[in-house]
Amino acid sequence: MINGIKITRLLTTAAIVLYPATLVRAQETETQAESQGLEEITVTARKRDENMQDVPASVSALSAGELERRFDSDVRDFAGASPNIVIDNTQQGPGGVAAIYIRGIGVADVEKSVDPAVGVVFDDIYIGQSSGSLLKAIDIDRVEVLRGPQGTLFGRNATGGVINLARSRPTYDLTGKARATYGRFNTSKVEGVVSTGLSDNVAVKVSGAYEKSDGYMYSNFFEQPGQRSEFYAVAGALLFEPTDNLDIQVSYDHQKTKQDPPQLLGVNKPGDAFCLLYQQCSSSPGEPSSGDRYVSLSNGRLDKNATFKLDMAVAKATYDVGSDMQLDYILGWLKTDETITQDFDTTPLTLYHTDRPARWRQTTNELRLTKGGSGPVTFVLGAYLWDSQYTINLKNYIGFFPDVPLLTSAQDVTQTNKSWAIYGEGDYDLTEKLTLTVGARYTKDKKSSLANDLPIKFYGTLVEANPTAILAGAIVMAKPAEESWKKFTPRVSLRYELSDDSMVYGLWSRGYRGGGFNGRAATLSAATVPYDPETLDNYEAGFKTEFADNRVRLNGSAFIMKYNDMQQDLDVPAPGTSTGRENRTINAASAEFKGFELDLTAQLFDGFTLNGNLGYLDAKYKDFLGDIYSTGTPVDASFLKIRRAPKWTWSAGGTYEASIGNNASGWITGNVHYIGGHEITFLNNPNLRNGGQFLVDASINARLNKTTVSLFGKNLANEKGWTIGYDVQGSFSYGAPRPSRTWGIAVTQSF
Repeated sequence: MINGIKITRLLTTAAIVLYPATLVRAQETETQAESQGLEEITVTARKRDENMQDVPASVSALSAGELERRFDSDVRDFAGASPNIVIDNTQQGPGGVAAIYIRGIGVADVEKSVDPAVGVVFDDIYIGQSSGSLLKAIDIDRVEVLRGPQGTLFGRNATGGVINLARSRPTYDLTGKARATYGRFNTSKVEGVVSTGLSDNVAVKVSGAYEKSDGYMYSNFFEQPGQRSEFYAVAGALLFEPTDNLDIQVSYDHQKTKQDPPQLLGVNKPGDAFCLLYQQCSSSPGEPSSGDRYVSLSNGRLDKNATFKLDMAVAKATYDVGSDMQLDYILGWLKTDETITQDFDTTPLTLYHTDRPARWRQTTNELRLTKGGSGPVTFVLGAYLWDSQYTINLKNYIGFFPDVPLLTSAQDVTQTNKSWAIYGEGDYDLTEKLTLTVGARYTKDKKSSLANDLPIKFYGTLVEANPTAILAGAIVMAKPAEESWKKFTPRVSLRYELSDDSMVYGLWSRGYRGGGFNGRAATLSAATVPYDPETLDNYEAGFKTEFADNRVRLNGSAFIMKYNDMQQDLDVPAPGTSTGRENRTINAASAEFKGFELDLTAQLFDGFTLNGNLGYLDAKYKDFLGDIYSTGTPVDASFLKIRRAPKWTWSAGGTYEASIGNNASGWITGNVHYIGGHEITFLNNPNLRNGGQFLVDASINARLNKTTVSLFGKNLANEKGWTIGYDVQGSFSYGAPRPSRTWGIAVTQSF
């Protein structure tokens, strides 16, 4: 419940933010006020350039003009652009670990053995892990949110949908932009991009960013800021057009983050072992043991010892075959390396810490033939090859066993994934107004997993030296366990044009998330027995329309999605192992998701544009049998609420702009993004449950020629919801809060 004081504060903040710019979106360019209508938005949701209003599917988008006027830090800030989406940082690793949920479907797990359920695609390259998916908003030219399973064109692990990000092409004219920002928590950031031609057929683009912050957490144990970070990125792109029919683009990115390990908070119930034995108890239900969601008690190291490095190379060749057809080949390579020693017990004691160095490599090859034009037949045909490998060298530091000051256990895990697919999707104009779309993808996956425990060591003190006893680990594998799966994912839709500016559609599509092996097993059976893929069928009907002389755009959809073999992570006992527990992924549930979505944009008059979206979601387990209480006996668990599936989400915001003199203009922006109450933990722990949250952002901006000065604020209502919650049954629970209210000043220079 939101108390009266909070309601008053919220309404006051909203009134200041939204008057006179209530429910408005930034204009795309300075000349849009003269365009007498909304800008056409081009998307690549179907791997070809199309007007968003012609795509028979649920798509929301932010164009380059809109992105230029925002103060996005990373992918999380794009959540308000679309209904029925929740994006959080789980704070379980360095560099940002994404928990992205669309229509209640997603994954919130740091382990790279767990495939994402929402695809993040960056410059046509799918990011195959949750770590690193919270990409920084540097030189982003277009953002698209595709809701519902995208198994035909984007393949496995897009059951919830896809966030498609694209950067600008290098330009032959000298162009560029630089921005310097300073904000709360001693946060400073500089970023820039410049592009120019080197010859008549070669252009180059260079971008970079540097950011430093003390962070919004305070360490009570060390009496200093507890979440300091330092980030830098450099990137280069080259465009080569040797003939009129061929262009080749090559890019390389290097990024590095150095930070204090994320500070987790203990939220231990009275019956939890850490509360009973060590008096590390929540001060009241829903509050951390520190008494403040932004104060940590952790004794884990704070010397920016957590690092995340990312290197990425993309090469794309496009050949214009003629007859409205083009051939594309895309090569992608991604490497990440991370190190972190993190305190998961969240106390000033050494009860459960982990050291988790991990490495990830992926290579993708995609070849596709696209036919555009006016029809009656358009299509895209493609072949896709995936190869990835990751290794983690996990080490646990455990101090909660009686009479054992310190115990260490370690495990090395290496997993590989080889996958190939062929796909196609085509439109056929049955009549002048009726279009049939048929698509399908055939995927074959092969995964392997090799896990080996190192010796368990016991120490007589908290110092890791001179062990008093050594025991062999439980898992010893001479060769990797292997398994393969194959899946056919079709899609069918019908689109009917009611007029030149409106259409209705209906579709059925299937999504598929791959099977795999547990990445943090404590027993041999958990390490060698795989879990199976899950599938999702989406039945959807919608409409898209523009009216009032192209000043109003209203899109809507209603859907029912049926989940089969839903993968669930269970915390179960593992007697005789170093921790006494292990995490297993099982295929235990079927579920149903139904709801509706609305997207509205309306240009009421020049300089004043109305914008908002609304999402409703009813997500329920239909059949779920699992050992959720770790008793050894499965029970009917269908009464549980599905995590990160708020019933209501909505957003309203935008900009009012006016000229304030020769070559000068000013604008104010405001946005309110509401996320309804929802569960964070699998077992619906009431102490880690989120109530409704109103996220309010605003900015005041003035531009003279090509220089812009901006004052901005984010989370102005200071919502403190949980972004992660995890229960180790009977032992302890932890969570992490949403970033607190912040504000800053930015100076942007374009040329």
